[in-house]
Amino acid sequence: MKRKVISLILAAVMLGSALTGCGGNGGNEAPAAPAESSQPAEDAAEPEAAPAETEQAEETAAPAEGEDLSGTLSILSWYDETKAAPVLEAFKAKYPNVTVDFQYSPPVADYVEKLSTLLYSGAGPDIFYMALENREDLIKGNYVEDLSNEPYMTDGTIPDSVKTTYGADGKAYSLAVDCWVGGIFYNKDIFDQVGITEEPKTWDELLEVCQKLKDAGIQPIMDNCQDAAVNFTAPLYGSEVKAGNANIVQDIYDGKATFKDTWTTPITMWKEGLIDNGYLTADMVGATSDEIVTAFATGQVAMILSGSWNLNTIDTINPDMNYKCMGIPGTKESYYCGAINVGLCINSASQNKELAKAFLEFAASPEGLEAQYKGYGGFTIADGYTPDFPEEIKDAVANVKEGKYYIPMADWLSYTESLRLTYIQGLQDCMVGTITPEEAAARMDDKLAEVSAE
Repeated sequence: MKRKVISLILAAVMLGSALTGCGGNGGNEAPAAPAESSQPAEDAAEPEAAPAETEQAEETAAPAEGEDLSGTLSILSWYDETKAAPVLEAFKAKYPNVTVDFQYSPPVADYVEKLSTLLYSGAGPDIFYMALENREDLIKGNYVEDLSNEPYMTDGTIPDSVKTTYGADGKAYSLAVDCWVGGIFYNKDIFDQVGITEEPKTWDELLEVCQKLKDAGIQPIMDNCQDAAVNFTAPLYGSEVKAGNANIVQDIYDGKATFKDTWTTPITMWKEGLIDNGYLTADMVGATSDEIVTAFATGQVAMILSGSWNLNTIDTINPDMNYKCMGIPGTKESYYCGAINVGLCINSASQNKELAKAFLEFAASPEGLEAQYKGYGGFTIADGYTPDFPEEIKDAVANVKEGKYYIPMADWLSYTESLRLTYIQGLQDCMVGTITPEEAAARMDDKLAEVSAE
């Protein structure tokens, strides 16, 4: 099922005014008083008032859904205006008297830094997103409201996996309603062109596919190693290491194992298999995600590492493109990239908690879930809405639901952002040839020791 990008015009119409920066209170307005009946109760029984007229008057006077809430709600979004438009539009329809003060900051590093700056300065927005990269700081710093007793957390709407991922000490702090999937996006027509009839099932088969494409004069694959969530080494860690020891990360934090012991293998597979053979090249480190997606959609490269959020972009550039997402094959099985998506939080210092709670309740409702799917593209895990997933990622969704995925930020127990930055820098240095895979893995041990001692 192809999905079309929502026009930026929708966001402008919905917001009702130009988008502005997030503020503390956001220009709060007093709540509107409930609408009064246009006809006093004692007049309702007078002879000249026909029943039909009385009903019509009462019907006219009844407030529409959401009219009892008004004011300005500030949001710092992980998603840009185009992706947020369906959500904001649906929320505005339900709460016409609430103005949304919307601001976007691109993930991951820019978003985390901007949110941190706002919160530390006391000027944080009413609502923002919790990510795997900043969950520890937000929870430990008491910046987020406890959502444990909200209806959507207690009635089965939100699965326990969300509460575990974005919670602590039995409390839930973030409303996440969907997951994302990622892996190798491959051009099926290019595969057919060079005689590749099946998806590679093992790492060696993937390398054979790359060589066949290279021999045919086709760029096999592109990746810039700037994303800790979507890359080769994380799924390889899942298939080669985590699958054999579910408690391996706890062992690392307990001092029974090291990052060097466990990450050297997947990083070496990637380095020796793809970089040393010339399928991935050092100049790709500087490529942007947009450049890589555009190259794929225009047929300049056969495969890229990508996630479900780029389906709209690919379909917009090339509506007729024949492609699919497959997993990263290991020595025995394939693993995907994937995780529970970022989740909405309420600023514990917000002066607009009634509006903020209304927004989260809407986000957990069937209409809110549908709007988020349309805008963000993650597959819904909350109860209340089941989308028809695009053909390109149906297999990926099924495998992620079965647990065949790995993302380190969801697995690392603490100091997540420090480790993420070290991990990414190590991969980039490996890609340009300045360090070895073993040195890249050992850097994470050094970083864990450093931040633990602070």
